[in-house]
Amino acid sequence: MFQTGHWAAALINSLEREGEEIEDSIEFLKILSMWIKTLPGEVSGSHAAEKAESLIREASVKATAIDAARDMSFPHETALRFFILLVRKNNTHHLNSVIQEAKKLLDKKRGIISVSVEYAFAADETVESFLREEIKKRTGAARVNLTGHVNTELIGGYRLRIGDEIIDASVRSQLRKLETSLSA
Repeated sequence: MFQTGHWAAALINSLEREGEEIEDSIEFLKILSMWIKTLPGEVSGSHAAEKAESLIREASVKATAIDAARDMSFPHETALRFFILLVRKNNTHHLNSVIQEAKKLLDKKRGIISVSVEYAFAADETVESFLREEIKKRTGAARVNLTGHVNTELIGGYRLRIGDEIIDASVRSQLRKLETSLSA
């Protein structure tokens, strides 16, 4: 059974140990994930891994030759080796989930929380700034990434999603609670 969390943790640990730029390496893996999906048939096994590695290194040399100022070493060696391992083990179809999990682990390590907010009406920067600061205070996060969108079904107020937790401060939810208590 493929364990996404273990693979993501191994990727992050390897990138840190080798001193490679983690965000750049993750972006590189995203590109490889898109590229491998364009190839016909299934790409797996040792032969396919060797061919893929050769093609990727050749493309990197050509790109580096265009920009002579760049270092000639391969910029994402650990990420490439990780990708080749997934090809050998026929697990490239898990790459996107590993990338997402690696981002989550990295955010957690850095104290970054991602929050999704639904508003009844478009919120201005003052409201979003207030929410960010309140969430920082209550969670101890170093930074809060806030993504908001309008959901007119809420009538008024907002709904926060922080990981698996939902905080519903909408008028719609308050009306439902009132209805439940009145009918009881």
